[in-house]
Amino acid sequence: MLKFAFIGCGDVARFHADVIYGMKHQISAVCARKNSPRITPFAGAYKIARVYDNWREMLDKENPDAIIVAVSWDQTEKIVEDVIKSGIPCLIEKPVALSSGKLNQIISGAKDFDENVLIGYNRRFYDFIPQVKHAVESQELVSIELNLPETVESIIKLYSSDIIDHILLYMSSHWLDLLLYLIGDVRVEYMHWGKTGADSFYTSYNGILYSLKHKSPIHLQANFNAPSRISMTFNFKDTIYKLCPIEMLTLYKGMECFDINGRNKVRRYAPKVQETCEVRTDYKPGFYAQMENFIETCIKHSRTNEVGCTLTDALRVTRLCEQIKG
Repeated sequence: MLKFAFIGCGDVARFHADVIYGMKHQISAVCARKNSPRITPFAGAYKIARVYDNWREMLDKENPDAIIVAVSWDQTEKIVEDVIKSGIPCLIEKPVALSSGKLNQIISGAKDFDENVLIGYNRRFYDFIPQVKHAVESQELVSIELNLPETVESIIKLYSSDIIDHILLYMSSHWLDLLLYLIGDVRVEYMHWGKTGADSFYTSYNGILYSLKHKSPIHLQANFNAPSRISMTFNFKDTIYKLCPIEMLTLYKGMECFDINGRNKVRRYAPKVQETCEVRTDYKPGFYAQMENFIETCIKHSRTNEVGCTLTDALRVTRLCEQIKG
């Protein structure tokens, strides 16, 4: 049985705790800011014996096997370098830092502990991602479409308007990280920036990225608050792999024709569905497999990490967010 310590006790921390509890490991302690209203319910729900308001004190006293860092979006970069340098394996929720410059500094300061760190980009661990990755590596990739209509107002209600300038990194980086994982490095070919009104609620980034490995264009639409759904579409020579909603894969091949009849006044054509796959939902999608990967690669070091997001990967996606923002 492994012993985990938590820094942070919000919603994402609960997703990790559900998995750890389901794996029959122990959460020995949790730390949150002083007078946090969440820490007592969190400790009660997961039978955590000790609570702290100082993470250094917690690590000194508890000596855990691993740490989960799931603090507020703007607080991680303030503590994470010292947490990593404790030498204890840690799974860190994104964003690790709010700029590539700061993240570079963190990586440089903690370079001796890279193999102990996993970054929480859980979409890499969706059940059907190996199938998509195999298709990308074995078929002729024509183009990719990426639609990111993040709902900004609900995020501002949770936090504050300070988060607006970091929406790409806080929210959309999940899909950009998945893109980089699947196709490798990209460059920004063209980007059009838009804003509606005096505020930046309706920021938009529309343009073309380019896959350096596959020599294919990536059509990016990031129109925040648009009445649309997040989607990622891989267009191959004769098949389409579409993630929409992002937790479902639909494979299309060939076309169907719907002739004119009593209900249809116009002949219609639609891509033929060959296969559909959905992620498992017994836990927050991707979290169970991600935790298994963390335990095997960062705690036990029983195999190399080929799927999980590293600090260097997090730097790549942070830089891409900055390039898209211009």
